[in-house]
Amino acid sequence: MLRRFAIVAPLLLAPSLQASEWKGEAAAGLLTTSGNSDTRSINGKFNLEYLTTKWKNRFNATALNNNDEEQSTAERYTVGDQLDYNFNPKNYAFLAVDWEKDRFGGFRERTVQSLGYGHRFLTGPAHLLDAEIGAGARQTETQDTGERQDAFIGRLGGRYQWVISETSTFSQSIKVESGSENTFSEAVSELKLSIIGNVFAGISFTARNNSDVPPDTKKTDTYTSVNLSYTFGSK
Repeated sequence: MLRRFAIVAPLLLAPSLQASEWKGEAAAGLLTTSGNSDTRSINGKFNLEYLTTKWKNRFNATALNNNDEEQSTAERYTVGDQLDYNFNPKNYAFLAVDWEKDRFGGFRERTVQSLGYGHRFLTGPAHLLDAEIGAGARQTETQDTGERQDAFIGRLGGRYQWVISETSTFSQSIKVESGSENTFSEAVSELKLSIIGNVFAGISFTARNNSDVPPDTKKTDTYTSVNLSYTFGSK
């Protein structure tokens, strides 16, 4: 119950929202994985963003589930929310909560709460670049024994977006969370191409690494997906 509350807390802290200030994306497609599981399966993701002069809230969720004739071969779910408070157009403070469950990765379940400072180096229109530094706490459940590990972490992150043309966009995000027992890093690259109206085709590559994993578990997992997505809300 406490973890579920922590995941939605940033949303509850946001100011009164107006529907016209939301924008979002829903996507589904084919995903291939390598590392601790080698599969082809269907994946889905959902992103939602709210933006005003002082506040920005980003919510995201992903799901991956694949079963063969005998058993599940891949199962992973993530939920994340980040609330930013803008001091000015370049600088902001953030509060973030991330949760994930992965039956075939280096760790079974992980919850992270962090806060810190962000700076916008590029603000568009063609190029956007944010960098963040912060600290927080991480609760991890190991894959092999189910043991719970609690740790303080330092966090570094960055997001880059290049609007190549009216019909194509490239984005790159990087996140590193380092604690005494493990350093987790994730890099996501995505290229989106407009098909018609609010419908887009996208291809993305994700690499995730844990510095310390249980025996017989690979440190790095990669995910390659091809999706169709629909965007909605304010432009």
